[in-house]
Amino acid sequence: MKEALIPIDQAGRVVLPKRVRQELAIKPGDTFRVSVQGMAVTLTPKKEITGFVRKRKALVFSTAGDETLSEETAREVLEAARVERDGGIVEGLEGRNRRR
Repeated sequence: MKEALIPIDQAGRVVLPKRVRQELAIKPGDTFRVSVQGMAVTLTPKKEITGFVRKRKALVFSTAGDETLSEETAREVLEAARVERDGGIVEGLEGRNRRR
């Protein structure tokens, strides 16, 4: 999402569009840093997002700070996520077969 016009209500609140909240993994209760430069107001989520994060259409693994994962660690994390995902699929299929 490049740019959008959003209203401000009587109490001074702004609602972030759902696509923005999803892209930035913003949840109720999250806090923001507010900075003002001239007529521009910038809201920056104040949190370190770690783990798998959706960035547009891609699922990206994010680490806290400037840490870079080794290729081996990235493979291990990816394999663990696949096992977890595939385990859920198998459990779901097993549950369907029992009902028939």
